[in-house]
Parts: sequence; structure tokens; C-alpha cells
Amino acid sequence: MRTIAEIKKTMTDAALADATLVQALNLDTTKSWDAQVSAVSVINILFFVVAVGHYAMEWMYYQFAGYVEERIAAAYPGSVSWLYNRALEFQDDDEANNYYAQHGKYASIDATKQIVKHVAVVEKFNMVTIKVSGQNHEPLTALQLDSFGTYMNNLKFAGVHLAISSIRSDDLSLTLHIWRDRLVMPTENDAKIQSAVTQYLDDIKYGGTFNKTKLIDVLQAIPGVTDVTIEGCVFDAYDSNTTHTVLDGQNYESIAGHITLNELTVHYE
Repeated sequence: MRTIAEIKKTMTDAALADATLVQALNLDTTKSWDAQVSAVSVINILFFVVAVGHYAMEWMYYQFAGYVEERIAAAYPGSVSWLYNRALEFQDDDEANNYYAQHGKYASIDATKQIVKHVAVVEKFNMVTIKVSGQNHEPLTALQLDSFGTYMNNLKFAGVHLAISSIRSDDLSLTLHIWRDRLVMPTENDAKIQSAVTQYLDDIKYGGTFNKTKLIDVLQAIPGVTDVTIEGCVFDAYDSNTTHTVLDGQNYESIAGHITLNELTVHYE
């Protein structure tokens, strides 16, 4: 999408290429528009106003096109968005799911039975990984997960393999070194630090990626915090075998789909 400056330059370039305008405005075609036309001249202001109008129209078209593409993707059977929406529609009701298996839709929607609250869908080749959890990121029970798996396998396309999981959130053990301005943060404040870390983890899109730099940015935004280093970052995921990961790099992709702060150690300067 073009900026206002780019749109205005298209107009001024066209003016410099028009012999009638060049003569009428006494322009020098060897110079740029800005080099010879005052920024507060009437013609410059008119060009800017028209450029702003064009920008507004292009922005609206751009937003509308994105909306349409999103709706098409969500409606296209078998797409990631379509599977995501179908997962959220699942109802914990055997009779309702038997009807769905026969008719490809629910006879009625009961929101109180829609137990899946968080979904992540990732497609790689002909394998689709689906991670789900319920309210407060609690994993589904074994019976609920079995019913959900049957439901999803009934609606997927032939040849597509689903890997479905619902496990408790990954645990994070975090060690921080924080430098503080004692005039703004006169006492050590673990509660404020913990609240910021927890909020950052909850704000990560379900199935998304933890990033050290983004966490540091969040912590440095706390009044009184002048600098932060992460001294230790350890994740435990509770899949079939507990996966213990010491993060040496920048990013960590949650195995469960969500991360919970389990232990926080803060060293202050």
C-alpha cells in the first residue's frame, strides 16, 4: 500500500512531465518538485489534500480486501481457518456429535457444551497439528479429547492426518537480573515483575512463540526498571514424556500451546 508521500510524488512527477503545467507554473524540469515549489504554496497544499484523499480510499480498499480474503479462507473447507473454526464449534455431547457425523452439521448449538476455548492449528505437508484447551487453558479430559478427535476426524478431508493434543500448559522457570532506578522503584518489587511476565505469557497467541527480547521490552516498560537480562529460562512440557528445555536461543514454541510462569527468581541491582 502506498504512503501519502508516494502518492503525492506520483502527482508531482506527472505535473513535471506535463508541458502545459510546466509553462503555467514556470517549472524547471531539471529540478525536483520540492526543490522549486514552496511547501506552503496553494498548488502544493492542493496536491497534498488530494494525496490524502487517495490514501484514505486505498486504505479502505486494502482493509476490505483483507477482510474478504480472511472470510474466504475461513469458509474454504479444509483450510487452517476452517479447521480452527470447526474446533471451536465442537460440543461435548455424544448425541449431538452423532448427528454431526451423519449430517455434517449440528442440529442446534448449545454454547454451554462448547468446551474448546483455545485452538492452534498448524499445517505442514499433509499433517495438521491441532492443540486445544478449555477454560483457563485447562486440558480436556481423556474422554473429551477422544470425542473431540472423533469429531475432527469425521470432518477432515481424506488423506489429511491430524495430530491432536490437549495437555497442561508448559511451565516456565525464569531467572532475571534487573537494574532499577531507586528513586522510582525504591524497593524490590517481585510482585510487579511477576505480573508483567504473566501478562506477557498470556498475551502470546495460543500456539505462538515465546521471545526473550519481547519479554525484556515488556519488563523495561515497568517504571523504575532501567535494564534487564535473562539469566535463566527453562521450560517443562508435559507431553507423553516430560520435555525439559533450557532455552539458550531467543524463541521457544510451546508444546501445549500456552505457557505458565512456574518459578521466578529476580536479582536486583
